[in-house]
Amino acid sequence: MKKLVIFGAENFAEISHYYLTHDSEYAVVAFTVDGAYMRENSFRGLPVVPFEDVVRHFPPSDHDMLVAVGIRELNSFRARKVAEAEAKGYALASYLSSRARTAQDLVLAPNTMIMEDVTVQPFATIGRNTIVWPACRIAMYDRIGDHCWLVTISTGESVTIGDYSFVGLASVLAPYVSVGRNNLIGAGSLILNSTKDFAVYRGAGSKPSRVPSNRAARLLE
Repeated sequence: MKKLVIFGAENFAEISHYYLTHDSEYAVVAFTVDGAYMRENSFRGLPVVPFEDVVRHFPPSDHDMLVAVGIRELNSFRARKVAEAEAKGYALASYLSSRARTAQDLVLAPNTMIMEDVTVQPFATIGRNTIVWPACRIAMYDRIGDHCWLVTISTGESVTIGDYSFVGLASVLAPYVSVGRNNLIGAGSLILNSTKDFAVYRGAGSKPSRVPSNRAARLLE
């Protein structure tokens, strides 16, 4: 098995460790974070070493790396750490869940994760350092950019999502829509027209009923 170091030591690093340990060809051997942010020397029973010294402890000649941090700075922080890991000589790992449904010829880019119950239809492409959360539906001819984060979304065919964009839970993108770079699309959004770069969209939140839950429950009896 290939030996792997994960950059990060919080929730996303923890779930990445679980997926890679149980459903990949990798053996995770350590975690690494920037030295200034080290809080402990171990995580999930494995050593945590300063990123500044990771090459000395786990050389890139026989270790790959996965950068497992979230959407901080709209994915820009993760992108910088990807570049820094590559500059140190590390090959970047990727993950494709055995329970995802994708075209056989899908090319998995570096530091990209495609999780369980994701569907990627033929002729779609997904960029590097992009996270595709469980149950996303990516349609044919879609083009997903680099450094994106998609959370359980559905897209029509021939959609383009620009680099560094975040598309939130249960959002729907209509066919042929082009989402600009650095977009922040909140949960439950319905995107019917193309968007500009650096746009922000908010889905409509549910409003509380005037009827309290104890009264509503009696109406259901």
